[in-house]
Amino acid sequence: MKKHSFADLRFFAWLFVALIALGSRTVHAGPIGAGTYSGIYTGGDYGTVTIVVDAQGNATCDFFSSPNFIHHQGAGTVNTDSSWYLVNCVTPATSSYYWSASSNPSSGAGSAIIGSWGGGTTNAQISGTYTAYFISTKSDPAGSLSTAAFAGLWYDHTFTGTGFNILPSSAVGLIVTYYGVNTSGGPLWLISDFGPKKITIGTAVTLNMSYSNSGTFQAPVRVPVTWGQLTLTFTSCTTATATLSGTDGTVSENLTILTGVIGMLDCQ
Repeated sequence: MKKHSFADLRFFAWLFVALIALGSRTVHAGPIGAGTYSGIYTGGDYGTVTIVVDAQGNATCDFFSSPNFIHHQGAGTVNTDSSWYLVNCVTPATSSYYWSASSNPSSGAGSAIIGSWGGGTTNAQISGTYTAYFISTKSDPAGSLSTAAFAGLWYDHTFTGTGFNILPSSAVGLIVTYYGVNTSGGPLWLISDFGPKKITIGTAVTLNMSYSNSGTFQAPVRVPVTWGQLTLTFTSCTTATATLSGTDGTVSENLTILTGVIGMLDCQ
């Protein structure tokens, strides 16, 4: 039986549609690489964002509000097939503050995640945009790493208003500053002695900590006063344990990196 010419036309029409569909997929970004991405977000609120993607494609998102000093945390997955988002994080439905974060096709695998976020209550929605740059990769590197790979702000989300700032120095080594509250309820600012230039995952580093009780704003002459010690152990590129023991007692914290420093070495 002779095939009608219209059948050929219909076949080529479907083929054309299929080619367009396949071609449209190529404009979207490739898979987001496993690792930690850190940056800033702006809009109805503003602060820092940290997105961690594991090798299985699971994602966790932490948006830290600078003016409100609270964390909006959620979990989700990396979706490489979607035309809209590659990373999708949502807080639990039972959360009092509901928000979600999605990345768009302009995100570049292994470099940055660009997207939008939104949240609030049913009566007051807020939204904005974010950019999170790739700062680290493997969670269990072997051997020793430069302290520059761990540079940034570290915190335990259960300890509101406290944190650690890790500073690398090419001339000497690791320097750690701590901000928190003393037993009298006043501010506690500590600074460490110089630490090693290299860090090994799983190996503890003990540093002497001190503070200054002299000097003025116009003449900040530092006279260090011994406070105690800090024992710091990096358990991965983005997690660590810290134990402070000194004049104000002893406290242990489980740290995660809040934001790294762009331009420093990757933890890999």
